[in-house]
Amino acid sequence: MRPPTNTMSQKAISCESCSLNAVCLPSGLTAEELIQLEKSIDKTMKIKKKEAVFKTNQISDGIYAVKSGAVKTSIANSDGQEQVLEFHLPGDILGFDAFNSGTHSCDAIALEDTLICKIPEATFDDLCIALPGLRKELKHQLGKEISHHQNLLLSLGQQQTDERLATFLLQLSLHYQSRGFSNKEFVLPMSRQDLSNYLGMAVETLSRIISRMTDENIIKVERRVVIISDMDKLEALAHSSCKKT
Repeated sequence: MRPPTNTMSQKAISCESCSLNAVCLPSGLTAEELIQLEKSIDKTMKIKKKEAVFKTNQISDGIYAVKSGAVKTSIANSDGQEQVLEFHLPGDILGFDAFNSGTHSCDAIALEDTLICKIPEATFDDLCIALPGLRKELKHQLGKEISHHQNLLLSLGQQQTDERLATFLLQLSLHYQSRGFSNKEFVLPMSRQDLSNYLGMAVETLSRIISRMTDENIIKVERRVVIISDMDKLEALAHSSCKKT
């Protein structure tokens, strides 16, 4: 049976029963630690499309795990010009940006109706002390985020525009596969404007690349659904080996 296409919808259920428990905060926790974590988490916070999870300069009140939906983080200059920093998908953690000063340095906006789990700031430090498994997983998440941003800088600085898109699609493919979704057919929750901003190219350039990759039978795009028709060609175009996230 083919894994389901990612539709970003999931009912609010316990961490133990959640399909993301192996790739989210509960990863590596004992049964006792999991119970303690669940008591502290504010589960199933619903953030509507275009609403903020948090805003720049807002005092941090916890860290967040995406349970379903998608969130983009971005910064803006004094003229209001936006730079998209990251797209956070189910199983991803966000809010680490406030660890430096206690306030957030970016905006986090829901790209669609999104469910968020939150560990409140008031209990975060105590949980990290009491739950070694949680502390280990957070260190892993921090390291993964740093590694991802390093790879993004490499892509923006050294790859051609078509290679950047191919690399991005491969990373999404691996992300969804690790979370039980289809790795060849998935929904892009972000707009082309946001995606082109993130990949450092004009929207028109992105559209031309998508059309060319479609003509070469590498991918098919039906609205926001991407179907990878030839994984080998996509990997060859990316000129890189993507690691699972």
